[in-house]
Amino acid sequence: MRLFLLLYLTALLPLVAHADVLSSRLRLLLPGEDAPTVNERQFLYQRINGMWLTLEAKKVERKRTKKRIKRINEHLFASLFRRPVATARLADAFRTGSYNDATAALLLGLTYERFGVDYVAHVDHFRVYLVADPEGRDETILPPKFSAPTDKQRTAFRRQYVDVLRSTVLEDLPQLTPTEEDKIFFQHYYVPDRKLTLGQLAAFNYYRRAQAAYAAGEFAGAMALLETALLKEEQTAFLVLRTAAGLQLKAITQPTVEGDVSSLFRQWIEKPDNKYLPAALLQHFDEKQRLLLASNQVEATAQLLDDYLGRAPAGQEQWGNDLRQLRQYRLLRHYFVSGRSDLARELAEQLYEQNPGDEGIKFVLGEILIDGLRRTRLTGPAFTAAVEAVAQRYPFVREQNRFVNLLLRELAWNVRDRYEADDAAGGELALERFTDALVGIAVDEERSVWTLTAFLAVSNYHFRQENYVAARAYVDKGLAYNPRDSYLLHRRELLGRY
Repeated sequence: MRLFLLLYLTALLPLVAHADVLSSRLRLLLPGEDAPTVNERQFLYQRINGMWLTLEAKKVERKRTKKRIKRINEHLFASLFRRPVATARLADAFRTGSYNDATAALLLGLTYERFGVDYVAHVDHFRVYLVADPEGRDETILPPKFSAPTDKQRTAFRRQYVDVLRSTVLEDLPQLTPTEEDKIFFQHYYVPDRKLTLGQLAAFNYYRRAQAAYAAGEFAGAMALLETALLKEEQTAFLVLRTAAGLQLKAITQPTVEGDVSSLFRQWIEKPDNKYLPAALLQHFDEKQRLLLASNQVEATAQLLDDYLGRAPAGQEQWGNDLRQLRQYRLLRHYFVSGRSDLARELAEQLYEQNPGDEGIKFVLGEILIDGLRRTRLTGPAFTAAVEAVAQRYPFVREQNRFVNLLLRELAWNVRDRYEADDAAGGELALERFTDALVGIAVDEERSVWTLTAFLAVSNYHFRQENYVAARAYVDKGLAYNPRDSYLLHRRELLGRY
């Protein structure tokens, strides 16, 4: 049951900070460590960073907010948003100029964030849009060829969606008045005035792709995309589409047993050895509890569990355990994505103690621990000690990329701070701890950022001491860990003149 981040250092610091933010954002938008996902993140990291450097060269940051928004929009609209395609992925804007409302909103949002423009995201029925500088200009931003829906289009969309609800998650829904239909719609879809975080916007992007997959008859693909979306937000709209895709798959595969929950329980009591029936009921239970959790009805899931356990045939202890464990996993995910980190950690630690070999639980507990560390107000040695204490208690967390990034960041900052304070002895020890931590860590954008931070700090210290040989030597040492770092290569070339 496993259901499953120039020459002087001062001139470089903003670039290092932005690189770290971009790396973290891309992990949020494209989670996963499989080769295609990692490659896509690296591609986007290079292209987005290159786009930002172009905007920096145009001195966008020095413009007033109105012109900043205008310059950013002009650049992205002309270079990236050329061809609207419903199935577009985030990287397609750079590869082919293909985009949809969700990918355009994400790329605009990332760039606004980088250049200090406040924004909020909204979903208005069947499209997503941004509002730039909401406390000032309050300017609605739509990508090219996307217009605001009319009142007639909004009404038609709501009516159609309620029809979908009747055939999926609300099978007993009676005929409703227009006012009642609108109420049901907003209970099971996005509320237009609700602001979306970047993570929720990323989830909507997966939902948009799932809609395109469903329309193309790729129902299994749609369900996989929706599961990824649900890892970021428990949105009822995702579950509705997932249910619809599941029904389509069932119609294609034509299962041998069909019926509602009551009939399935009756058939199971009559045929306790049937393998399909308990699996089907487990799926029914999961679909219902996910809808309850999406509407924050936590206590109702406990009642649902008791109801299902009470209707099962006698002697089905393993099925009952599977049902309880399924609820615990979903409850853990609900606490995690809804920001209840205290409850999530408590439950994750309980589950880890029960089954320390469960990779899914280890990953979720690790993510919770990492988020907890990031939210602490500790700094410097105290924070480093807290990071190392977590790693000592839960060794498996060292294998998670976000933790590796956090650890390398603290160790690299310690190197930088020691040498900036002209503490060469302390800096040397800090550098040794940093390089020890690099052992076994693959070269990626996070490791590259912190390797650059650490070795550049040492090189800058020796440059200030006019020890140019040592300054060059430490650049070379940094290149030994990251041979293709463009800034270190540029730095070595400059130091060759001394």
